[in-house]
Amino acid sequence: MSANREETAGMLPGPGMPPGAGADPGPGAVPGPGVAQGGSGMAGAGAGRRRGPQPRHTRQEVARAAVAIADAEGLAAVTIRAVAARLGTGVMSLYSYVPDKQTLVYDMVEEVSGELDLPEPSGDWRADMHLLARLQRAVLHRHPWMIEATTHLQPLGPAILATLEFALGALEPTGLTAGARLETFALVNGFAAGLVRAELATQAAAVSEPDRAADQAARLQELLATGRYPRFAAAVVQSGPPAVELGAQFERLLDRILDGLVAGNGA
Repeated sequence: MSANREETAGMLPGPGMPPGAGADPGPGAVPGPGVAQGGSGMAGAGAGRRRGPQPRHTRQEVARAAVAIADAEGLAAVTIRAVAARLGTGVMSLYSYVPDKQTLVYDMVEEVSGELDLPEPSGDWRADMHLLARLQRAVLHRHPWMIEATTHLQPLGPAILATLEFALGALEPTGLTAGARLETFALVNGFAAGLVRAELATQAAAVSEPDRAADQAARLQELLATGRYPRFAAAVVQSGPPAVELGAQFERLLDRILDGLVAGNGA
């Protein structure tokens, strides 16, 4: 891959990727995936292990314990001490699996990215990209902390590489270059992450501030009544006020993005 590593963010990602661009998993020179302990593909795993007693846990078990904590309490609750307590092991022994919390978070993102159960590309690039985006969205809803955890620095392990491989294959019929296909994936990944972030914020506001939406709508009407925003007022008359529930428009918005990204290639 030839694009720079900064663009390989993501994910899906996003899961699936470093995050869709941040969440933008995308193009980039491929950072070397670490040698995975026990073939697990965990980020930065060492190639060998010192002689001594057999470890009580695998590195993947450590990552899964951390994921369970993040799912229940948020990413901030994930500490080496908390993971050790969940596994019933000593804090210092956990450092034989991961040297620091950042490496642990990398392993968590790789672990969750493995939840994307992707088939072989079907040959229908639009349908395949819709499938990928839907799966990424579902993963982010199950693990909201992934939006914060995924960055362009994410090492590329087997799960994330499998997602990239699917995206490259799915977009082959478009005629885009490999670099452009990675960019397209990164932008779609970023779209999915941004939309889920908005959905989660809307859900939280509905619980904590149930009257805010009505207050904001009333304030908007007051501003439009001044006549100082004629173009926006006309847009509201034509299409209605800005949507608050974006989830219902996910597929339509994704198509708009795909149309723009692939336009001019005859796909």
